[in-house]
Amino acid sequence: MKKYIFIIFAAMAVFISCKKGNGIIDGGLSNPKVNFNTYDFLKSHPKKVFDTTLMVIDKAGLKDVINGNVTFFVPNNYSINNFLNIKRDEARQIDENKKYTLDSLFKYFTPAMLRDSLGIYVFKGKISYAQLTEEGKIHHSVVAPAESFIISYTKTTGYLVDGIITNDAKLVYFIKVLGDRDVMVNGKMEDPSGDESLLDRSTVCQTSGIETTNGIVHVLSNSHPWTFKVKDF
Repeated sequence: MKKYIFIIFAAMAVFISCKKGNGIIDGGLSNPKVNFNTYDFLKSHPKKVFDTTLMVIDKAGLKDVINGNVTFFVPNNYSINNFLNIKRDEARQIDENKKYTLDSLFKYFTPAMLRDSLGIYVFKGKISYAQLTEEGKIHHSVVAPAESFIISYTKTTGYLVDGIITNDAKLVYFIKVLGDRDVMVNGKMEDPSGDESLLDRSTVCQTSGIETTNGIVHVLSNSHPWTFKVKDF
């Protein structure tokens, strides 16, 4: 089965999303337009949930890239911490006392490696909420054009409230294609090769459709592991 990562949103957050007609569903801004470029928007977040992400952006030399005419699917601090925890668990298969911290990441990942790893989330042009479809479309990142990603949305009726929330919420999904795009076979998603290790990996956006002065920002779920990293043991 595809590795979907689902999160539960508060009713008030969905009320904001449905009433305003944009994709912001984490209880944040009801107006999708912000008077910052993408980098400064991430830096200005009151809860500082992108501070680690910004450190990686700086080390990777991607500031000018994300401030271009691009769409950025942003992995936040939690996403990067998820990656570090998986790397730590892998290291502890060899030595139970091993640690893998942000310092470890910057020690073992060169700026070029960081650029490749974070660059998969950056796409040319403005992929706005209104452009998305349920079927989804293949996109290629500006840094790693050889990799394929599907950007789509899924409707949910779970938050409809008579007289208050009258429109379906639309959750934006960001999917990394492994091998060929998965297909539905007997009600189950499968890679055309039949190899389960090539099942596509998917995550949902907890906030979508933020319009900065230069591009579009979609924020990935806190549960998302940066680089779509999974345990290999």
